[in-house]
Amino acid sequence: MEVSRVASPTPAQFRAVHGDMDRWQAVDFEVYEHLVENEYVVAPRPRPGAGDRLPPRKAADPASGPAPRETPPLD
Repeated sequence: MEVSRVASPTPAQFRAVHGDMDRWQAVDFEVYEHLVENEYVVAPRPRPGAGDRLPPRKAADPASGPAPRETPPLD
């Protein structure tokens, strides 16, 4: 099975070609909805390979105590 390598139009390009939304058919709305959804899809983070290691998490140093917090002055 061959996969098509044709780029999808942007929602703006689709609207420019298909005209006013009040003249669209149901299938036009379906296609447009998918185009809008695909614009906002965030690519998944790459998974580390077999040889890649994530850096170890650093534990807080118990000797230093918690980080100082700023408190607002009392009026």
